[in-house]
Amino acid sequence: MAVLRYNLLMLAVGGLTMAAIASRDGANAQSGQALVFAEHACLEYGVTPGTRTFEGCVANAAKAFDRGEPDLAYAEARVARAAREACKSTDKTPNAIDGSGCADGLTKQ
Repeated sequence: MAVLRYNLLMLAVGGLTMAAIASRDGANAQSGQALVFAEHACLEYGVTPGTRTFEGCVANAAKAFDRGEPDLAYAEARVARAAREACKSTDKTPNAIDGSGCADGLTKQ
């Protein structure tokens, strides 16, 4: 009887752990509306589509929009634009499609 009780307890603890992990992973997904707003914000600030910088800008801005923080979302777009502007003074191509652009290294992904 004690072994059965122990097994049921371990099963319950394992189930709760899996439920907690699944709910945490679901919190990272962005809504469609947040992604649209994020793409618009990044485009509005001149971030080049099809680059890692743009993808990072959209992902970070969408998370902010989903949390109800539009000011932070637009700040993400401004940071991506600032990184692109900083690259103009170097010999590297800003936002290079192959990932070698210097703006890709200046913004968090």
